[in-house]
Amino acid sequence: MPTSFKRRTLLSSIAMVAGVPAIGYAQAAFPSKPIRIVHGYGPGSNPDTIARLVSPSLMETLGQSVIVEPKPGAGERIAAQYVMSQPADGYTLYLITGGANVISATDSQVPFNTLRDFSYVSLLTQFPFAFFTAADSPYRTLKDLLAAARKNPGKLNYAHSGVGNTLHLAVELMKAKAGVEIEAVAYKDTGQQIADVIGGRMDVAISTFTSYNGPLRNGQVRALAVTSKQRWPFNPDVPPVADDVPGYEVISWLGLAAPTGLPADIADKLAAAAKIAVAQPNVTSKLQGLGNEAHSSTPAEFRARIEADYAKWKPLAKFVAQ
Repeated sequence: MPTSFKRRTLLSSIAMVAGVPAIGYAQAAFPSKPIRIVHGYGPGSNPDTIARLVSPSLMETLGQSVIVEPKPGAGERIAAQYVMSQPADGYTLYLITGGANVISATDSQVPFNTLRDFSYVSLLTQFPFAFFTAADSPYRTLKDLLAAARKNPGKLNYAHSGVGNTLHLAVELMKAKAGVEIEAVAYKDTGQQIADVIGGRMDVAISTFTSYNGPLRNGQVRALAVTSKQRWPFNPDVPPVADDVPGYEVISWLGLAAPTGLPADIADKLAAAAKIAVAQPNVTSKLQGLGNEAHSSTPAEFRARIEADYAKWKPLAKFVAQ
């Protein structure tokens, strides 16, 4: 028997025993190189802070570097389109917010669709928003702000982080329910927004407790109201908007997604790592300190949340069209 034939037979037998194909090379186990987490907001934002909070645990569990890569602007459109252009191999993840799903549901011109263009891995957190004003603002409560808005229609302004996202529509929903008119001002940079609130150039802002954590602790701003239906357990001193606007509630979330077509085994492995990350006591306590509730999920559960929220926000497309 020719030597080359014997060698091929031997290699084939070894491959069969090992459970790998006899022809070609076995694929390297995932992950075999660094993973990037892309998000659509600037440094110090809620997504940026949380990505950097969970990344060390993900790194430890997965055995690879995890790099946080902000691509801010255009209400997550830049980040979302970038992720869509990447291979669906698990090495580029999208830290998607509830805001991206809102944009997809309400803006027919948005260049992505959350039901079509992404695979889902796991939720990480859920949280309400809050209304913030300068510490020396004349508006001591949300009731004060609403009264001033009714007295001076269109004279007050509010800051938010992007046209058509959850923050924007959360205020538009409140305005509609409360019967007030307050002018919207979109900010790309969270730091500039905070500076303008502290300086009194903006009457009020809607944002996360994470983004305003430092100014709150320093006494530069105060929170007027939270968007959860009841007081949020991690910020119990802040009354809910619903106290002054009955029936009002907005809860958002953050989670990990990937380009559509992510293999199920990779999604499951990433979801398991995410579950470990948000269950770490130090991560959980830090999330709570920032007003976030740790909340992991399976890929299927996250997909179901996307679909339910999409259906909830779809009727509010009229606010984006205005």
